Amino acid sequence: MTRLGFISSVAFFAITISAGYFAGGSSWKGVIYLSDGSILGKSRNPAAIKRELDFSKLDGVELITASQKRLVTAARVIPKPDMVGVELGHFVTRDAEGQRRLACDAFFNRLTLRFEAEGIASAGEKTLMEIDAPCRTSSNDISSIEPVWIPVAKIFAERPKSQSLDFQDGVTYKFENLSGVWPVRWSLQSVRLYNSQDSARVVNITSRDMRAIRPKPFVLNWLEAKK
Repeated sequence: MTRLGFISSVAFFAITISAGYFAGGSSWKGVIYLSDGSILGKSRNPAAIKRELDFSKLDGVELITASQKRLVTAARVIPKPDMVGVELGHFVTRDAEGQRRLACDAFFNRLTLRFEAEGIASAGEKTLMEIDAPCRTSSNDISSIEPVWIPVAKIFAERPKSQSLDFQDGVTYKFENLSGVWPVRWSLQSVRLYNSQDSARVVNITSRDMRAIRPKPFVLNWLEAKK
């Protein structure tokens, strides 16, 4: 074998080993890497996410607690023209084959956000808003879930009453106990990640959990929608 041939063989071997190393997910300097095969429908290769968001070694109560905390502590409101979005934190867990996978790419395909209007009630009943939407990895940052967008301008154009609205495929907005006026401030009461085909795959965050995780309420203000 020539010297050039030997060097080429060594280089090929190194590349092959590196590819195998990243195939199932690896970590380096505080970052874990997920290959294309670990991210359904994504084209990042490799995709990096902070190691502290890797819950692949957790199980049972520890996994549930860490997941709940990650979802809501990283939650934020994103204003856009005529709408506001709610973005939740994302995390990595491990599938049945032991591969690291992003939660919304492998385990959950839906999420539900339940809000309570601040300072408004109807006949003694609290005014509620429930949004059910797809659970997807953010196209901008895989450490976040794709924002759930609330089309404020379109909702204001509707009569304020108990009803279900559907402005886009796969997302429903359900309102209960309205008193003839649209509230503008909403407090997040609960979060649910679930799999519509597998009832065993679910993460529930109740109002009590919310208070324990975020002592300061997560408030959504429709007036933050940019004009």
